[in-house]
Amino acid sequence: MSDSGSFADIPGAVRARVRDGERVLLIVLDAFGLEFLHRHAEHPLVQRLRVTPLRAQFPSTTTAEMTTLFFGMPVERHGLYEWNILEPSLPAIICPLRYAMAGSREEGELADRLPFATLAPGPTFYEQLGVRSLLLLRSTIAGSRYSQMAAQGATVEPYADLAAGVRAALGALSTADYGHALLYWDEIDATGHHHGPSSPEFGSACVSALDSLLDALASASGETTVLICADHGQIEVDPAAVDYLDDLWPELPGHLSYARPAGSSRDAFLHVRPGDLELVERELAARLGERAEVRLARDLFTDPGPRLAERLGDLAIIPAPGRQAWMRSAQANERWFRGQHGGLHPAETETYLAELLA
Repeated sequence: MSDSGSFADIPGAVRARVRDGERVLLIVLDAFGLEFLHRHAEHPLVQRLRVTPLRAQFPSTTTAEMTTLFFGMPVERHGLYEWNILEPSLPAIICPLRYAMAGSREEGELADRLPFATLAPGPTFYEQLGVRSLLLLRSTIAGSRYSQMAAQGATVEPYADLAAGVRAALGALSTADYGHALLYWDEIDATGHHHGPSSPEFGSACVSALDSLLDALASASGETTVLICADHGQIEVDPAAVDYLDDLWPELPGHLSYARPAGSSRDAFLHVRPGDLELVERELAARLGERAEVRLARDLFTDPGPRLAERLGDLAIIPAPGRQAWMRSAQANERWFRGQHGGLHPAETETYLAELLA
């Protein structure tokens, strides 16, 4: 395990700079982890970065890391740890980023059943920061229910392309109105999921983002501090190398308190019926062998707080590199993903906080 700092340190670093009077733009390149930053080390933008290595929180997911940025607290406290999680107030397995039931395609369907005050872990980072903040999101997600929850206390500005979004952020920070802006870019992650992080398409998405940033940041003045980070990396996976847990052990569903798994295919979490934990752990470990680790979920976190504890599954299945694990009864994107994250491999967990130098 790396001795580098944690992604959870970033809100504190931003807060300290803002309190020192800096105007801070934080650019989040979803899935452009440290491995890919090194892969493009000769790019003119990367050459201008002072890089501090960090380790993504477990699980290495957008839900865990971005909620940390939006609420200024680690995953152990905010409790929104994965794409699919248990929401105990319903109770049901939900997708918090889509504000919908797990497996549903209806964005925001829980709006009338799940108040912000229930899902949100407290005041947002922007409500606590003490300066006016701007949150720049692609127009496809800027109006989502989760975005509305995460952006309380900030002004949300949709944008269509990366360069335009960066220019809008720099323009806002050049005035006396704003002290902080966060821009989130998800195209690299989406391309990796579809084509894999070793694909030409992924490489093109990375270079395109770096080129856009280089162009847009040419207008950055010395009065704005520009920070760049990634929430996690990605690892190559094979849709033909999925271990469906209910195929391996058909009796498994009868030992679960929720039929759907939480997590995702690189870190599947099972909620187990009381009294059955030891049996399920033993049986799955025997059937999976070296293809995956079967771990007590709590052991993967440092001092889980009450919000995480009440949402967290009992067992975590962590597949070996290149593999995925899920339930056939809840088939999802593991059937076609070529790149995924969420596990403990360095390609998924190694990230950074980089400062743009003049």
